[in-house]
Amino acid sequence: MRLIPLQRFTLSFNRQKYSLQEGGFTLLEILVVLFLIVLIASLIGPKLVLKKNPGLKDISRKIVTESRLLYWEAVSSQKMIRLYYNLEKGTVTAVQIEPNGQKKTLESTGVRPWKMPSRCHFDRIITLHQGKVDSGKTFTQFFPTGAVEPTTIHLSSLHDRSMTLVFSPLNGKVHVYKGDVHKQHIPPLVPGIPGGGASPFIGGG
Repeated sequence: MRLIPLQRFTLSFNRQKYSLQEGGFTLLEILVVLFLIVLIASLIGPKLVLKKNPGLKDISRKIVTESRLLYWEAVSSQKMIRLYYNLEKGTVTAVQIEPNGQKKTLESTGVRPWKMPSRCHFDRIITLHQGKVDSGKTFTQFFPTGAVEPTTIHLSSLHDRSMTLVFSPLNGKVHVYKGDVHKQHIPPLVPGIPGGGASPFIGGG
């Protein structure tokens, strides 16, 4: 019969006792994990730089990628973030809202201000707080709770091509549609609710 050393038995018992006392993750641990996800995505994720002659698909892909980074940044930092669109200049800028209400250009996640090529432009943008906007500025809000302001972006080019991007308020994902898709043709945000109808859905993120 093999005897187990007392010190080894005590160490094994303590490990079992410690594992039984673990009941879950703390809020601090969850925030640290979310911060690491954002950091890794900004380092090894796709470079958010448009190629030399970008088209609507490239611009849509860039907006989708940036929105995911901003979504996790808002959750991990527990601060509100806005993605501003200047329809006349064709620029896109991410801004973080500080607790005192001041706006700070956000560049820590790898998302930097950029401008659309001259042959592509914002046709119109529909947001919850402002409604339909076809000139001037507007923005999409990313909340610390994980919610995202419902936003529909209509993109068009000089070749009469168009694409539609729809932000889901539940999880922040952006659904991309080919063509100028109107609200009544877009499927419901919650599966199972009637009234969707067919639409040229081509992807999302």
